[in-house]
Amino acid sequence: MSFLQKIEQSSVWQRFLSFRWWQKLLTLFAAVLFFTLVMDFLVMPWYTRLGAEYELPDVTEKSMAEAMNILEDNGFIPIIQDSVYDSDRPTGIIVRQNPPSFSTVKKGRRVYLVKSNGEKPIYMPDLTTLTRQNAEFKLRELGLQVGRIAERFSRAHPYKGTVISQSELPGELVSQRTEVHLTLSLGPPPSQRVLPNLVGKTLNNVREELAALGIDVNNIRTQYQPRLVPNTVVSQSIPGGTSLKDVNSIDLVVSSDTEPDYQN
Repeated sequence: MSFLQKIEQSSVWQRFLSFRWWQKLLTLFAAVLFFTLVMDFLVMPWYTRLGAEYELPDVTEKSMAEAMNILEDNGFIPIIQDSVYDSDRPTGIIVRQNPPSFSTVKKGRRVYLVKSNGEKPIYMPDLTTLTRQNAEFKLRELGLQVGRIAERFSRAHPYKGTVISQSELPGELVSQRTEVHLTLSLGPPPSQRVLPNLVGKTLNNVREELAALGIDVNNIRTQYQPRLVPNTVVSQSIPGGTSLKDVNSIDLVVSSDTEPDYQN
């Protein structure tokens, strides 16, 4: 006798068939409700191991070895998923984890980690022959700082304002925010040995230029010039174009943004 035949001949089934239609409907509703409650409170909790979930520890900002030990000791499976450059964290420090810290997860869950490779190395570019503007743009683009700017005459670099040399050699590994000093060309040395016009140039550049010509700066006087950048040459005691054979030293007046304190 089949299972269905046994059900059809059972007293429970026969009694169910004798019910009125509304009794049958009510009985079916009760059976469905009973089945749902059993599944929700008995079967599913057992199947999904409800109550066996734990808070995932926070392992970010810890070393890779320490993070993996913590996760393994708590019953989780750490996996190094990726690594990224991070200038704020040393090499091997955990940057991110997935699932996130303090998530509620089951034991045996895989936890994916991203570790730091430290600061991204920068290879110093070759700036020679670039204009000052292009050289400064390239440095800032790489996260480097523009340092002191000097100028001198150069036959090898006849184009005025181009980079002759740099403080960090091309191809060297440098860290971010390294200050790079540049030397710019003043063009080839003057064929006619005459004193150049210095007005409008910065004092540091003028010192470099005069030193290259063998001229000493004898005296420097400041003058209040609020519209000029401080230490810009306002005037020179010997005019530009004077033959260098007649010039041993020179006096300069440079701008200042400090207003003089006049006393009555």
